Order: sequence, then structure tokens, then C-alpha cells
Amino acid sequence: MIAKICKSELSGTAKICPSKSFEQRAWAISALPEINIKVTGAGNSDDAKASKIIAEKLKDINRPDNVFDCGESALCARMYPPIIALHTDNFILDGHGTLQKRNIRRDLEFYEHNFGWKIYNQEFPFIISNAKINSGKFQIDGSHTSQIVSGLMLALSALNDDSQISVLNPTSTGYIILTAGIANEAGAKISAMRNEFFMDIKIYGNAPFQKKTLAIEGDWSNAAFLIAAGLANGNVEIAGLNPDSMQPDRMIHTLLFIFGANYEWKKGKLIVHKSNIHGFEFDAQNYPDLIPPLCAMALNADSECKIKGANRLIGKESNRLEAIVTELGKLGANITYADNCLTIQPCKNIRSTTVDSHNDHRIAMMLAVLGLSSESLTINDCECVNKSYPDFFETLKLLGARVEIGE
Repeated sequence: MIAKICKSELSGTAKICPSKSFEQRAWAISALPEINIKVTGAGNSDDAKASKIIAEKLKDINRPDNVFDCGESALCARMYPPIIALHTDNFILDGHGTLQKRNIRRDLEFYEHNFGWKIYNQEFPFIISNAKINSGKFQIDGSHTSQIVSGLMLALSALNDDSQISVLNPTSTGYIILTAGIANEAGAKISAMRNEFFMDIKIYGNAPFQKKTLAIEGDWSNAAFLIAAGLANGNVEIAGLNPDSMQPDRMIHTLLFIFGANYEWKKGKLIVHKSNIHGFEFDAQNYPDLIPPLCAMALNADSECKIKGANRLIGKESNRLEAIVTELGKLGANITYADNCLTIQPCKNIRSTTVDSHNDHRIAMMLAVLGLSSESLTINDCECVNKSYPDFFETLKLLGARVEIGE
């Protein structure tokens, strides 16, 4: 499908979608053995639905098979294996689409080395046997992803004895803190201490998991795109955000002040006004999902912007770094990459052209935001937004954007 977007002024209120990061973790917690937790406020993103299906299958004692389909969700593929192992020692882990391009086999090797799992195949589907999980002390290289740590934390919290995880070279530590926070809210007892090079996690066994309901928060990662749209194209009110959320991408709220944005909180809504954004420099090493909306903001800034940590973009749904440089270049942007840093010059005249989403939801949303400042921008494969924000284009329309969706 294609999306055609034309220059628009925005105004109005939009309720942000549920956080898929929060929701996927909530479903995983609900899938731990011998607990009964209800998840409320669930969304309809593809990744969240994949997590829900796996969780419900694990709770079904009459499940017809041991095949667990992660869809296109890398979080599901990395987080669920140790939780599945609490239920069965033989299973098949499957995945599709963009997930097949990601090196999940490398992440699963941790379980081979530490628990003696037998894993067959180098790509999906993975056939796994002798899948056991035991309490103990473990060391993980966290330079690639934090998601395997999240899954292990949750699985270990369901065991009787205490465990400890030492994470070397941690990245995206905010997501580990988010996992621990949601688990603790449900009754687990997990503590984490961190510095730049090391993170020490203590998991206390025999967690009571007494809480009966986990309510899903609004999504700060996707709200960042609506914020970027409002800053450049009008006044946007965003409902459903928790200003005290543990979601790492709540950092965008702090950046609004740094950027000199005109915004306010009123009656529980974040209100973003059209603003003159100052040139900025930001290290996004631990906030890779904010880089696409930050790039959109940079093109509308008043001077040069630098975004560090850009190498974190390479192993996403697409090579997101390459996609950003390529597609922003088509729009007339002066953007360069060197030494793990994107340097972006303001671009006040967004070209009318056709661009490619690279089948990546965050690239599609970034381009849509920039399309609001063009005479006419066409985005190919726009349906990829279903991965995290299925109602994104409808939300833009609700705010006054001129958007047409077609085949």
C-alpha cells in the first residue's frame, strides 16, 4: 500500500496507542507458571498481538503443539524462550518477515552455553530441545541487545532460588529497568544497579506475583512522532501518556525543554505547539527508537543537529541507518554519517517525491511526519506501521493531515 501526504496544518487531540514495549512484557509476565494476571488496555499492534498469542498458548494446558510464532517481533524471539522453557523442554520457535533477517541464532547461543539447550537450524524455525532453566549466576554481553536479559530476568523470577545476572557493556538499559519495574509491579522482586560499563541484576526467587491486573500505558516511542509533527505543523494534544513512565523513550519529554519547544501539560494531556526548534546534539545510544523522530525534528530545526549512537540503527527491522540517510537524501536533506554520528542540516523545503519505508514502521512514520511539510510525498509499503501503530495514519487525519491511503 502507499500513503500520499500533502502539506498540512495540524490541530486537535489524539489518544496515543498503547505501548507495545510495555504490553509485550506484561503478556510475558502473565505467561509465567502458576500465576493469574489480567492484562488490560491492550492494543492492536502486530508485535503486541504476537506476544499475546504466545502467552495465551502457554497458559493453555491443551495446546495442540509446541510451535510458538513470534511474527516479526525480535522482542518476542529473544524474551520468550526462557519463559517457554518453564513450561516445556521441547519447542519450536518460529518467525516471519523482517524478523528472519535478524540474527536471533546468535542470541539463543546463551542458552546453549549456560543451560545445555540443543538448538537446531541457523535460522527460523528453530527446533529446541533439552530446554531447562535453573537459578544461578550468569554473565551476558549486553552490547548487542537488552532483550535477552529481559526474558531471562522474568524466567528466573519464577524459580524458587535467587539468581544474579551481570551484564557487560549494557545498551538500552532503560528497557531492562522497564522490565524489572513491570515485573515488580506484578509482585516480583528484582533490583538493578548500573554504570556505563556494567549492570548488576539481582532476582529474588519465589516471587509472590500477587497483583491481579497490569494496565498498559500509552506509548512514548510513537508519541515522539506526533510530537515532531506538532512542533513543525501545528498544535497537537496527546492524551494517554504517563509523565512518570519508566519507558526509556519518555526522554523525548526532557528533550522538548532542551530544544526550546513550546509545550505544556494540561488536564492530563501533553500539548505541543508549533515551535522554532534549536539545533541540538544528543547521544541516542540508549534511545535508538527516538532517532527517526529526532531526524524529522532536525530537518525542521534552525541550525545543524548531531545525533550520536546511530550504529544502534543497523540491526533493526531494516538497516535503519542506511534507510534514514537514503530516504532523507531523496527529500533534499543534507545528512551525513561518520564516527557513529548523524549530522543533519535544516531543510525547509521538503521535496515532493516518492520514498520507501523499507518495510520499517519507524521509517514510515518519520517520512509521514516530514510529508506534512511537503507539497506531496508518497510513501511505499506504508502498511508496515501495523507493527507498532496501526492507527497512525488515521490519527494524522484526525489531527487535520491530508493523507490518502491506496494500493
